[in-house]
Amino acid sequence: MKRVLNGKSVIAGMIILLNAMLLVSSVAAADWWENVKIKGDLRYRHEMINEEGKDARNRQRIRARLAVEGKVNDEMKAAVQLATGSDDPVSTNQTLDNAFTTKGIGLDLAYFEYKPSKFKGLSIIGGKLKNPFFKPGKSELIWDSDWNPEGGVFNYNYEMDNLDFTLIGSGFWIDEDSKKKDVSLFAGQGMVKLHFNEKNSSVTFGGSYYKYNNIMGHKTLYETDNGKGNSVDIAYDTTFYATIGNDTAIGDINKYHSYQNDYEMAEFFFELNHKFDNIPVTAMFNYITNTAADSLKNGWLAGIHIGKAKNVGSWAFRYIYRNLEKDAVIGAFSDSDFRGGGTNAKGHEIGGTYQLMKNAAFSISYFVNEIGIDQDVTEDFQRMQIDLQLKF
Repeated sequence: MKRVLNGKSVIAGMIILLNAMLLVSSVAAADWWENVKIKGDLRYRHEMINEEGKDARNRQRIRARLAVEGKVNDEMKAAVQLATGSDDPVSTNQTLDNAFTTKGIGLDLAYFEYKPSKFKGLSIIGGKLKNPFFKPGKSELIWDSDWNPEGGVFNYNYEMDNLDFTLIGSGFWIDEDSKKKDVSLFAGQGMVKLHFNEKNSSVTFGGSYYKYNNIMGHKTLYETDNGKGNSVDIAYDTTFYATIGNDTAIGDINKYHSYQNDYEMAEFFFELNHKFDNIPVTAMFNYITNTAADSLKNGWLAGIHIGKAKNVGSWAFRYIYRNLEKDAVIGAFSDSDFRGGGTNAKGHEIGGTYQLMKNAAFSISYFVNEIGIDQDVTEDFQRMQIDLQLKF
């Protein structure tokens, strides 16, 4: 269970983190402000959800994040970030409810990054870290934008005049179990980015391979009673048996879901960037297939972004369509907004952002999806999000 911290504890915690980074820094304390960065953001959201067969929902949500990044030495840095929300691995949103109770804050990031000077382009990262994998157009076919894995990564980037080459390898530790084999994820990604038109345009293409270990038969991740669209078996845990006379009593029966398939996923992606009269346009395509499943194993996404909300008065628009079959990816880690989180759905995502003032933007997102594409009859799902986004 996530510990709930009050405001004083959060401030005290950030001070402790800051002091710890200063202690390991090799620079003089008088110059600490040149080697430590503090940043944060706050998002206020009104959300409306209309799912077929259920009552419509309206809720207010916030997301707050505060990060400290410190330079340890010329080759290494460390970063820590606190965020609101529950222990959901793909959401840092906090719903405003429960009679004004104090809201939870937890450890969202805690990692080091080492860039050895003798090996230009190489970085080694470890801890609870940001998603290291490239996502075309920042889309979320496989990974939600709030997914922060835990483990280690090496990243090698080689740049030429009009070509960038990147190779990523990683090992993530998902679930340690003293009674069963641990669940882990090993992955690799390679991509090439070509620049042309005097670097006003570029094309990026590449592929990835993701292999989950010991996932088949394991309880569904995070929510053991929710398969998030994946194919699951249903089982029951019992904590004890008690015999009274000729009768046997069973206590604490817990229903849980376990994965029917292994997940060994191959990905291909493509992204094209071009400027039309200084208006950036990005077109994207993403494809994924689970080679360990016999059926319902594919997913794809295509979309376009127009504009960029950066300067005051600037704007951005996006449209995305995706079709994600039941066992293409692990539903617990995919986009938590599309179809309510998970797989076995298809549909549209439409959104726009307008830069109101410096570091303050207004945005709207609208999802029109169909859940249950493995069935003859699907269920309609709609979600609208209206956001005020502030950075500091």
